[in-house]
Amino acid sequence: MQSPGRRALAANARRNAAGGLGRLWRWRGTRAAAWSLLERHVPPGAGVAVVGAGNGHDLPLRRLARRAGRLDLIDLDARALERTRRRLRLGGVRVDTVVEDVTHGTADAVLRQLFGGRPRGPVPPVRAVGRPPYDVVIADQLLTQLLYPALSDSTLAPRAVNAALRTYGQSLTNAVVANLAAAAPGGLLVLVEDVLGWWAGHEQPFALDEVLALTDPDEALALVERGRTARGADGRLALTAVRAEVIDRAFWRWPFTPGTDYLVCASVARCAL
Repeated sequence: MQSPGRRALAANARRNAAGGLGRLWRWRGTRAAAWSLLERHVPPGAGVAVVGAGNGHDLPLRRLARRAGRLDLIDLDARALERTRRRLRLGGVRVDTVVEDVTHGTADAVLRQLFGGRPRGPVPPVRAVGRPPYDVVIADQLLTQLLYPALSDSTLAPRAVNAALRTYGQSLTNAVVANLAAAAPGGLLVLVEDVLGWWAGHEQPFALDEVLALTDPDEALALVERGRTARGADGRLALTAVRAEVIDRAFWRWPFTPGTDYLVCASVARCAL
């Protein structure tokens, strides 16, 4: 029987393995939208980490590598990181990879309790990820992936999955964002979040294009909060908890699969020293 830690890795690895060249092509507009934000905040020669890099299909990694002085790709899935590193090398850029659990065992402890009835134990102290310090840390849509893949692949009923996310999700999200912020003291943390989804049977009280049509980020965020957002994975709330100052925000469409669209919210925040 898989341990909870192996179960979490396997759940994320299965999703990474399902992403082929079709996604790389389909998400070219997503990468362009991300670059329009990142080029304003990643200075030439900066030390940059992309956390949750995985297949690297939804971020402009080649442009980032050429802009940065060093670029570390960080993920729990070693195979996905190696595939991404090889693809970028064939494209003429070099990156470094770091295989790391950014929860530092906290997600495994939660899963042990949920699947095996074992006590979770205390949340570990803040510990920076990767090879800090960085000038910019980019969290690439990882907050909804901390618990949900392993929970959704389990035999737990949907009601139990939702209860687990409500009970443990936000505290884990806050802990991870604290770890990310610790890796860029005085620098920038860019939280890229998949905040809302539209597919058959899962509509929102407004259309995705209604959010994208708003030019004021605060108005767009207020509209987002009226929708059915992901449970227990609110990065905007976590940024407040770590006293990070949000200095920029952008929204764009993420066409996940045919018939399924997500809204991405990217918050650029300055980390405390």
